[in-house]
Amino acid sequence: MTKKLNIMSLSVDPEIQERLKSVAKKRNVSVSKLVRDLIEKYLGNDDDSHEITVILKIPKHLKEDPPELERWMSLRMEGIVKALTP
Repeated sequence: MTKKLNIMSLSVDPEIQERLKSVAKKRNVSVSKLVRDLIEKYLGNDDDSHEITVILKIPKHLKEDPPELERWMSLRMEGIVKALTP
């Protein structure tokens, strides 16, 4: 049995809409499905999980420079620790 979905309206910049369309096409899903998946991923599960999600966007050029990648990651790790501790 298919779960009933509620309909809602969403306003985004034209550039974001184009990116959503492009990614949805690459993944062979509708834009609506992609947005539902993104929201679900962002919100996570609503249980009393003992985990915190941290997402890092790593510059592509660091892939070719392991020492610089380690330095970059170390700086981010220090910032994450400061943000998560009292």
